[in-house]
Amino acid sequence: MSKKAILPQYSQLKKRNRWRRRFAILIGVWLLTTVLCSFTSVRGVLAYPLFVHDSDASGDAAYVMADGYAYWERVHAASDLYHLGRVPRLIVLAENEPAGYNFVKKKTETRLQRTIAYLGWLGVPAEDISTVSVEPSEIFGSLSEARAVANQQTDLQRLVVVTSAPHTRRSLFCFRRSLPPHVRVQVHAASTPSESHEIDAPLWMEYTKLAVYFFVAR
Repeated sequence: MSKKAILPQYSQLKKRNRWRRRFAILIGVWLLTTVLCSFTSVRGVLAYPLFVHDSDASGDAAYVMADGYAYWERVHAASDLYHLGRVPRLIVLAENEPAGYNFVKKKTETRLQRTIAYLGWLGVPAEDISTVSVEPSEIFGSLSEARAVANQQTDLQRLVVVTSAPHTRRSLFCFRRSLPPHVRVQVHAASTPSESHEIDAPLWMEYTKLAVYFFVAR
């Protein structure tokens, strides 16, 4: 076989091998990241840039960020701040959507009613719990909560925002953009990043939300 006939075949073989190597590398990277991200400690490291926490946070009140399956984790952390004497009262979102049937009281309760009952069980009296309301049509949840606190809790000088670890930086950003400059905002994480109930949520979504809020929260 002549050299001219061999060259095209060699070129095609080399091209196929190059694409096979690229595909193998891509599969390897995907498998590696999938396996590594299955460990909460690794996900905690990946979430760390999203994490802001003031362990000594104190203020006129603590606002508990709403929504999410880690909500009760945040409520519990806020009650700890209350009992430590860091804040004299708590602020929660008035979520009036049905949240399940109470078999003891024999009636359907709202999320707000369940929150107040849970805080009562944790030793926080109802008179030390305030609420704010947002329109159900609001798209940017964290930002709408921050603006609701700014508009409806005008006597604040210092505020502690309690939320899940992966949400802390975004929440701090929203509240600092929404509240007047003289209001000191601190963020208290309900847990460390690797222990958060929301550590299994897609972290890329939280990074995306942070980028979006940077342009939306003006």
